[in-house]
Amino acid sequence: MKRNLLPSLVAAATLSLSGAAIAGGDVSSELQMLKQRIADLEAQQNQNSAQGGNWTDRVSVGGVAEFLATASDEDGNKTNDIDVDTVELTIDAQVNDFIAVSTTLKYEDDPEGSDDFSVDEAIVVVGGEDSPLTLTAGKTGVPFAVINGGTWTDPLTDDFTDNTDDVAILTASNGGLSADLYVFKGDQDNDDTVENFGINLGFESDSGFAVGAGYLNNIGNTEPFGSSEKVNALRLNAAFETGALALSGEYIQADSFDTAAGAEPRVVHISADYGLDNVFGAAGNLAFGYSETDEAQFIDLAESRTILALSRELGENAEVIVEYVREEGYGGEETDTLNLVLATSF
Repeated sequence: MKRNLLPSLVAAATLSLSGAAIAGGDVSSELQMLKQRIADLEAQQNQNSAQGGNWTDRVSVGGVAEFLATASDEDGNKTNDIDVDTVELTIDAQVNDFIAVSTTLKYEDDPEGSDDFSVDEAIVVVGGEDSPLTLTAGKTGVPFAVINGGTWTDPLTDDFTDNTDDVAILTASNGGLSADLYVFKGDQDNDDTVENFGINLGFESDSGFAVGAGYLNNIGNTEPFGSSEKVNALRLNAAFETGALALSGEYIQADSFDTAAGAEPRVVHISADYGLDNVFGAAGNLAFGYSETDEAQFIDLAESRTILALSRELGENAEVIVEYVREEGYGGEETDTLNLVLATSF
């Protein structure tokens, strides 16, 4: 908007100058006034720039919208549906050189949930862009699992660890090394103290190889488990990327739950993605994912989940995804699902 002020001022002053000349006014005085007004405006613009510029230069708005058509066959029971699956609106603001805030509002089609619309994330990040140490605090996902893979449907590692909570994360990075130390509230009834914490360690090389490990002191106090029992968990993960091929794997192991007959739930996930240059005339991606759990039936997880997906770009910021998902439960039940997704971002 400010870019139009100078031309507008010049035009207005020119009209005024022409009128004065026609009326026999002092052209020299009008010209001097015009020069002074332009100088004052430039000084004001320079001052605004030094103070961070217009607030609209520091705020950005974006989001995603996903539309789903699905058909399932669960042991002969066939169903189908059409949904607006997910809509997210994210507002990012750079408060100054050291502080940024971000808020994400999310609508998600969840037949079992009580609230479809919610504040999915609201965080503040303290630290410069190239700072080796940053602090992230607010409502966000507990950063225990490292979800890898290009399938639209999440792997079982996500169901095993998915938990949005009030979290504070201190992140240190140097070259290819990184470390996170975080604390979070959890679901257990304890409003006076925060006793849940986790640690992540990672290394990423220039050759495309990455490894990591994590420790969580109380996975029982997360939403998927919802247990009053304090149980720790460990994670190992690795990834490798070369050219159009990306491979990743993750393993998570929890200690025994006395409330579940001593079960030691664990989950493993492997994935492979291959970028394609031509999928019916446009770029796309072929993705495969396989997840398997053990001793996790008491938290209502499937025993295995296999996903095969093919995506194709639909111009800029949009793609269509065709996906086949097969789940097998601990009781021998089988579910086959075909998803057709239109995913957009803006």
